[in-house]
Amino acid sequence: MGNSKTKKAISSENKKLNKEKAAFKRRVYNVFSGAGFTYIPTNDKEMHIGLRRIEIDSMFVYKNIWLVCEDTVTSTGIRDHIRTKNEAVGEIKNNLPQFVNTLVALFPDKESLFTEYSTDRIKIIGLYISKREVPLASDDGKLFNNLTFVQPKTLNYFQWIVSCIKLSARNEIFRFLEIEDKDVGLISSSSENSTISAPIIYPKAFTGNKDGIRVVSFMMCAEDLLNTCYVLRKDNWSESIWLYQRLIEKSKIKSIRDFLEKKGEAFYNNIIVALPNGVVVKDAAGNYKKIDEISGLEGDCKLILPKKMNSICIIDGQHRIYAHYESGSNSKQEKEITKLRKQLHLLVTGLVFPENMPNADRVRIQSEIFLDINMNAKSVPQNVLLQIKRIGDPISDESLAQFVVEKLNKEGIFQNLFQMSSLDNGKIKTASIVRFALKYLVTASPAEEKQSLFTYWNGDKTAFNNKDEFSPTIMRSIEAQAQGYLS
Repeated sequence: MGNSKTKKAISSENKKLNKEKAAFKRRVYNVFSGAGFTYIPTNDKEMHIGLRRIEIDSMFVYKNIWLVCEDTVTSTGIRDHIRTKNEAVGEIKNNLPQFVNTLVALFPDKESLFTEYSTDRIKIIGLYISKREVPLASDDGKLFNNLTFVQPKTLNYFQWIVSCIKLSARNEIFRFLEIEDKDVGLISSSSENSTISAPIIYPKAFTGNKDGIRVVSFMMCAEDLLNTCYVLRKDNWSESIWLYQRLIEKSKIKSIRDFLEKKGEAFYNNIIVALPNGVVVKDAAGNYKKIDEISGLEGDCKLILPKKMNSICIIDGQHRIYAHYESGSNSKQEKEITKLRKQLHLLVTGLVFPENMPNADRVRIQSEIFLDINMNAKSVPQNVLLQIKRIGDPISDESLAQFVVEKLNKEGIFQNLFQMSSLDNGKIKTASIVRFALKYLVTASPAEEKQSLFTYWNGDKTAFNNKDEFSPTIMRSIEAQAQGYLS
């Protein structure tokens, strides 16, 4: 009788686990297929590659970019599992011709997909995708160098972005994977299509700004913007503090897209971006000049930009750009938007930074502009405001408190319990904790006759407080202080 109950309990648990695995696999499938990758159903197909027997949960292909995926919902024995999968991907990379031949034998209907590119052009990327947070040490990236880890926060982010902008989310995935234009497809020896020529609206008025920043307005077609832009969203995969943009809104994208389909015209207000290094101006005589060499121009002038994905940073206007997304469907709306992507030219105001300006200074200026524009528009979420303040003053009391919260979220009893992203539903919200409690405990400038944990910190307080020389060294000092508060 007892054995019967035990077997039923085990059977019930197995069913529950299998259901969880199937649901997670669907999520992974929806993300990459939704971004335009071709799905290869490798699950349960054992392969003999090199000296190993290999199993691949799923595979996704876009041109010569092959994503070899391992998905898991368990957290027991995780390091041994990671090590095994890291070695398997290494074996695939070392025996790529054999791997291609094996795939052709298993999926003969997809032979043209597997043989379109020579093996020296195929880029194998191993993805380890876990439903639960994978605890990684600082040197694990080198130890498991054949794998890129897709943590739950990252998968949630991609799931949301793909649901909003469909195939146009692919560049965001490429940015996460550090894939550039030169890595995708065939190698081109021609530079003919490597730049974008954008007509300048105000050739005389390269608006001055402090610190040698130039501002220029120009026209750019929606398709070129869509293919070259990116956004520093605070909800993405990065742990950098230099992120300030809010998450894209699906309803806003839909309403703008419906407007575009109905009206067939662009919005008249301009989009604000930060331009990459290397932009030049082509004057009416066909001469190329750097922006800082120009005091004024007459006639037909064009801004020449590199045609490179993830190179133009959107400061304001992400919804107006991404509403032109490529859906991959054959709907009436998509057919109309496809035409408009090439036809509509949007008014863009671009910031050109001095090439030697540190990235931290650039992002501070961008975040200030974003805040100036949006403070009187839709209410900016508290977590976004905190992040912008943090960029402006990384050693303020609220910034330090946020560092401590992030440390708490990584380890100990609060691990993964705080809401670090607006996509983290059901977790502890941090804005009120930071603003009304924690900042007073960690402040480096306590009120008169008051003390904080900073008083007892034995680090270099003078160097720490020198925010004018903020650098990776100071950044490590902040992290050390946060760690000191927890120890």
